Amino acid sequence: MRLAWTDEALDDLADILVYYLEKAGPVTTDKVEARIVNQIEALRAFPESIRNSERIPGTRELVIQRLPYIAFVQVLPDQIRVLNIVHSARRFP
Repeated sequence: MRLAWTDEALDDLADILVYYLEKAGPVTTDKVEARIVNQIEALRAFPESIRNSERIPGTRELVIQRLPYIAFVQVLPDQIRVLNIVHSARRFP
């Protein structure tokens, strides 16, 4: 299944990486990026394996393991669309 990142999701990822680069350095930043991207890429095999979101109707939530982030994705017939990556402490309306 094809994976498509929205501009907003790419911006979220870039912001996360800038934060880690400033706080922890390039080695940690590379590991964080790999963890996020690899877990999202793994959705291609079983996109329905992650929970339906109660916060954003019509989406699913991937909790990024060992990091405080949640990726919101939309599973469509021909693609998985990555909508956002947010910190798990973020409050939703």
